[in-house]
This record gives sequence, structure tokens and C-alpha cells, in this order.
Amino acid sequence: MDQLDNQPPAPPSAGPSSVDRCELFADRMNGFLARYRDNVWVTGDVSIRDTDLTFYVGTRPWNQGLGAEAKVLFFLAYSYATLFLERDLDQECAFPGLLLLDNPYQQGINPAVVRRVLEDLATAARDTGTQVISTQALQPPRNPATIRQIEMPNVYAAP
Repeated sequence: MDQLDNQPPAPPSAGPSSVDRCELFADRMNGFLARYRDNVWVTGDVSIRDTDLTFYVGTRPWNQGLGAEAKVLFFLAYSYATLFLERDLDQECAFPGLLLLDNPYQQGINPAVVRRVLEDLATAARDTGTQVISTQALQPPRNPATIRQIEMPNVYAAP
């Protein structure tokens, strides 16, 4: 600890400011969500306050302004935006090499919407060099080059 305390401070980042970083991330989420506004989304855009990283939808914090379906879609949009961190921000930004989605079919979202979301995430993963794994069984993929399905030996039935 003494060695760390005695080290000179790291040089300031030459990358985008925190306001610009939050705006870029929110823009990526909003671009993703624009495709689903007719399904379960609301009219307000996502914004992020840089001082404490609070996410807003319109003028309200995201968890207060969204219903159950929209919260799941919000999370998927957040996941989508994380795949583009390195591309949108800079080399100093850590980005995920893997995105694991556990049961994205929640809260009554139409399965066709979730299918489109998973296809969008698969395309983003291909474009960014990351990997997306979903724990959900799907119909055979329309684009086997984008989505590969692995059958599990044990499948648990819904209650």
C-alpha cells in the first residue's frame, strides 16, 4: 500500500470527457431502443448523468420510469451498448469479451421482439469481436452464420 500511495498520480486521460462518454453510451442505447419503440418502449430517451452515472429515461431515473417489459429491454440496450465501448470511446476503456444473457424472455416481452434483440446482439458481437451467449432455447436461427444454437442435454421445463 505504501508503494501505491507513493506513486505519482496517473496522467490525465486524453480521451473524451466524462460527459462525452456518457452521451456516447446513451446514444448507443437510444439507437438500439429506437428499433423497439413500437413494441414495449416509451417515448423518452435514455440519458446518463456523468457525476454519479445515474441512468434516466426522460426526466426520471430508469428504475422509476419503466414498467417490467421496458426494464428488460433497457437492460438489453445497456448490454448492447457495452459491446461497443472500445469502438465508441477509446483504447483505455475496458470492454467485455463476453456477454451472458440469462433468460431474456422475461416479463412478457413478445418472443419475436426478443428474437430480433438476440439477432441484433449477435450482429453486434460479430462486428465488435465479442461473444454473446443466451441461456434461452430458440427456434432454429434464421441466420446460422450469426447465431449458433447448442442443444443442452438437460432442459428444465417451465413450472
